Amino acid sequence: MSTMSFLSGQERLVLELRELYQGHGCMRFPMRRFEEYALYLENKSFLTSEQVLSFTDGNGKLMALKPDVTLSIVKHARRGREGVEKLYYIESVYRASPTDHEFKEIEQIGVEYLGNVDRYATSEVVWLALESLRCCHREYVLDISHMGLTAGLMNECALDDETRRAAFGLISQKNVHELRTLLAQKGVSQEMTERFAGLITLTGTVEEMLAKAAELAAGEEALRAVAELKQLYSDLKALDMSNRIRLDFSIDSDLDYYNGIVFRGYLEGAPRAVLSGGRYDHLMTKMGKDADGFGFALYLDELNSLFMLPRREEIDILACYSPEDDAAKVLAAVKSLRDCGLRVLATSGEAPDLFAYRHYRFNGERFVEVE
Repeated sequence: MSTMSFLSGQERLVLELRELYQGHGCMRFPMRRFEEYALYLENKSFLTSEQVLSFTDGNGKLMALKPDVTLSIVKHARRGREGVEKLYYIESVYRASPTDHEFKEIEQIGVEYLGNVDRYATSEVVWLALESLRCCHREYVLDISHMGLTAGLMNECALDDETRRAAFGLISQKNVHELRTLLAQKGVSQEMTERFAGLITLTGTVEEMLAKAAELAAGEEALRAVAELKQLYSDLKALDMSNRIRLDFSIDSDLDYYNGIVFRGYLEGAPRAVLSGGRYDHLMTKMGKDADGFGFALYLDELNSLFMLPRREEIDILACYSPEDDAAKVLAAVKSLRDCGLRVLATSGEAPDLFAYRHYRFNGERFVEVE
């Protein structure tokens, strides 16, 4: 039997994803376990939670266990746009649970493209996200949006930052009634208000929604966003992936950090998104990098309920011997089986709760199979 057959579902997934990412030229990023606390203090709004597990090191410097991976990668990334740096990671982050507020270790695996993220690189990242979901061997779908669409409309309305944040919150909730009320209070025209409402209530096929979005877009930024979505859809359609994507213009990400394409991935049986990603050029600029940034993370902890099915441990051979047998001969017999690449559990007592493909008994010289 192959080694893969003895791994848990999550272990097999990680190996499969590593092969996928490395096969597309991604290099594993050498991650540090700790970062200076100031990195997260300066970028609190980028984090899913403002709570950070911190400590003081031996030199008196305030450090933190990573609550996020992208910030660490961007901090240590090169500054320029010469080509694209393709990275992947398998790391743990430490975040406070929104339910019991206890800190938990959360495993993530993800991809980051840094540098000159052109149309090809953009489509490749989204395709890798789709392939990552496919590797989970469940029904899956990727919801896609573009920050420039709603941001462009807000720019046309000249909304202030506070109103933008409030509007984005209502858009993410698809709360059309409260959104109309807010925009009316800010003096936004009814015609422009209905463009917002129309975007977050769009339904239909991707082609139909893109056509309607083009009609609702106003201003250069919003129109450019629709054009980029059309390009991405065309690229994915050429890979026979169009049936795995949906448009959802209510996807919310922080405008201080994100721009361009954003997306969320869902698996059948998982209650929440298991994958999220997007373009974060604004974060790159904020951290002094003259480069683009685009990537995603797959949250392995969200997959636990899918992979943690009752499973008995397995062994190739259960090898039984008597306490009176010559220990040196038993060791030699076990070694001969192990030299054949077999997994062997030798025992003189009760066998633990596991499944053995074959049962052997020691005859004084070697192990022989028993019925």
